[in-house]
Amino acid sequence: MRSAIRSLCLPALVALALAVAPAGAGAAGPPQVEDTWATAVTTGAGDLHGMVNPNGFFTSGRVEYLTEAAYQANLAAAPPRDGFSGATSSPVGTGSPLGAGSAAVELTRRVGGLQAATAYRYRVVATSSAATTLGPARLFVTQESTPGTALPDGRGWEMVSPVDKNGGEIQGPGAIFGGGVLQASADGSSVTYSSTSSFAGALGAPGGSQYISRRGGGAWATENVTQPTLAGAYGTHPDGVPYQLFSPDLARGLLVVPERCESPPCLRSYLLRQSANGSLAPSSQATDLAFAGSNPGLTQTVLSTQGNLYRWSGGGMTAVNLKPGDTAPTPGATLAAQSGAVSTDGSRIYFDLEGNLYLRDGSQTVQVDESVGGGGSFETASADGSVAFFTKAGHLYRYGALTKVATDLTPGGEVLGVLGSSGDGAYLYYLAAAGLFLNHSGSTFAVAAEADATNYPPTTGTARIAANGRLAFLSAAALTEQDTGGFAQVFLYAPAAQTLTCTSCPPSGTRPPGPATIPAATANGSGPGAAYLHKPRALSLAGNRLFFETRNALVASDTNSDLDVYQWEAGGAGDCVKPGGCVALISSGRATEGASFLDASADGSDAFFLTDGSLVPNDPGAVDVYDARVGGGFPGPQVPIACVADACQVVPGEPEDPAPSTAFYRPEGNPPLSYPKTKKKPKQAKKHKKTRKKKASIKRDGVKRDGKR
Repeated sequence: MRSAIRSLCLPALVALALAVAPAGAGAAGPPQVEDTWATAVTTGAGDLHGMVNPNGFFTSGRVEYLTEAAYQANLAAAPPRDGFSGATSSPVGTGSPLGAGSAAVELTRRVGGLQAATAYRYRVVATSSAATTLGPARLFVTQESTPGTALPDGRGWEMVSPVDKNGGEIQGPGAIFGGGVLQASADGSSVTYSSTSSFAGALGAPGGSQYISRRGGGAWATENVTQPTLAGAYGTHPDGVPYQLFSPDLARGLLVVPERCESPPCLRSYLLRQSANGSLAPSSQATDLAFAGSNPGLTQTVLSTQGNLYRWSGGGMTAVNLKPGDTAPTPGATLAAQSGAVSTDGSRIYFDLEGNLYLRDGSQTVQVDESVGGGGSFETASADGSVAFFTKAGHLYRYGALTKVATDLTPGGEVLGVLGSSGDGAYLYYLAAAGLFLNHSGSTFAVAAEADATNYPPTTGTARIAANGRLAFLSAAALTEQDTGGFAQVFLYAPAAQTLTCTSCPPSGTRPPGPATIPAATANGSGPGAAYLHKPRALSLAGNRLFFETRNALVASDTNSDLDVYQWEAGGAGDCVKPGGCVALISSGRATEGASFLDASADGSDAFFLTDGSLVPNDPGAVDVYDARVGGGFPGPQVPIACVADACQVVPGEPEDPAPSTAFYRPEGNPPLSYPKTKKKPKQAKKHKKTRKKKASIKRDGVKRDGKR
């Protein structure tokens, strides 16, 4: 019997093993395909993986694959066939032996002979004597044979910060005293940023300087807008740079005027700077005056002092925190949020007082959460402040400023956080225990099974909502058929089509090795006056362009294994023709220290980022602000032809015919030749010669003598 078994070939051994019952009492049943993923996908090959648990039975595994077109044709056939009918099997037959254990075993198959730029479906098949288990159908896409390296949408890189930075560079968010203000105008024609270096006509060298660069006809021009300050005026904790924020068009900027203060409470005031002429409007000076919030245009700013809130518009200051019917403010109030609590025109301001939520509407005050017994927490509001959303005990309420009615949108409760709403309040997204939901037009729609907690609250969270209700958010869960690898990825939900897209997942369908991020609102400083108002425009107003950061190489030209800036663009927008959208690099993908996203214009035509890479010929190398602008790019300077050795000498000009001149020409002709007379050598010279000979003989004797015999 032993010799008969020894003579069997491998397929026969596998078949025999499949027919043998498992040993031991731990057998659980059919094999399990616990995970499936793809890696190293190129133009014509890829690695397909699976984790298979044999469940105590001797198990073999294989991978089946075919083109996406063939897969869909199988499903659409009449009658429908198995999607993998006619698929290629690797290896051929029952598959590779995986053993008979009870722990998952990895199966890896390298498949080749694939077509470039083609979508494929694959699955792992595990077979044992108990049963055959089919893994889920996964998708991967081979790379293009000649991947493009050009920027999308005809963009061109433009160096925004000046070449001469006095030996310095541009700092990123939070790098200067815990802060720094970086913000682009809505039209993309200007951008402001901070630096520890003083340049561009600076008169001093404070710890943090502020600049505004504006795009002209042929270059970016930079203005130093730093105001004089006092050394040691910030105290011991980081307060960021003096500027707090700018209006969307950068026409106005709010900055604090710090004063030296040995022991609190301290006097402070603010300045409102007009960019057009540099004029400054000062606020009243008050004890521990701090920035609380503002409307987007910076025409109505709310400042706090000694527990009271005041509305300031460049002139006098008016009290905000008055209870209904009161004529004097009640101390202990705080602005409901730094962003969204002040309406666009500043007429409506939401604030918290004594644990309750109030609305100051013009000259009147109403309690927003009165109908629910108080205790409401403000989440966000529409741009005009007519609609506000607040939560209490896991319930989410919608409040109408005109009707003064609060409606419970989640009778079942279990609300974990609110991601935000569109500017008109028509689209509201929130996360509950059951998943991510959208409330729109009185109806609730399920969006995704999970979302990360970093997406909320609306003031500082990473989520973005476009005017048409499109939502960009982060989640580590595999919400689509694309693999996330368990890392947070960027998703975009389109409510009109009810589609969910993983915009940062590798287009090849491979498992990403790391996360992707959307920048949240960054604080300018860590003190009580830290500003969180501006969130970079990662999502365009129309929701068709989305910018994010990742260290994952999503395109072949990304080779630095560092953080880079990417754009996802919807099909039909820009030069993207793919129905599922297009992913492309915005930064170079080659910079030594990567790149980070700063801001974008409202339509996404301008994408500003920070990088140490020299992307234009006149960049000598430093950390600079760049703009990847649609239709942008300035003509580079003429580069001289390189020379070697003698070829580097200056080429002389053409010789000219000499004009009549006394320096080179004598009208009377040359003078006659003359020879100088020879002279006899002086006697003193002979004497010197005799002395030299005498001294030489003394030296040859080797004895020190005075010349006498």
